[in-house]
Amino acid sequence: MTQLSLPPSIERLALSPQLATLAILDAALSASESALLAAHPDIPLGTLCLCERGSAPMRAHSILIASRRLASALAAYRKALDKQQRLVLASRQRVMPF
Repeated sequence: MTQLSLPPSIERLALSPQLATLAILDAALSASESALLAAHPDIPLGTLCLCERGSAPMRAHSILIASRRLASALAAYRKALDKQQRLVLASRQRVMPF
């Protein structure tokens, strides 16, 4: 299951408002993953090879894979955004001598 991140702080949202919708997307991915695993409990057990090609469990597994990839991309985006914001703050501190 995807791991939910903490909701962004007000200060963080002021700097990066896009994080609000990304937090909603994270929650939706987590809820979708839980629902798909509840509907198809055999997916984690490795029984997909017994399923008919194009069946609901196979499609659910595809959605889970895509969901995890998207969750990873969101985490990488947040990390890159953090790095970018730290660089901006550091450059501001260098410009102001006080």
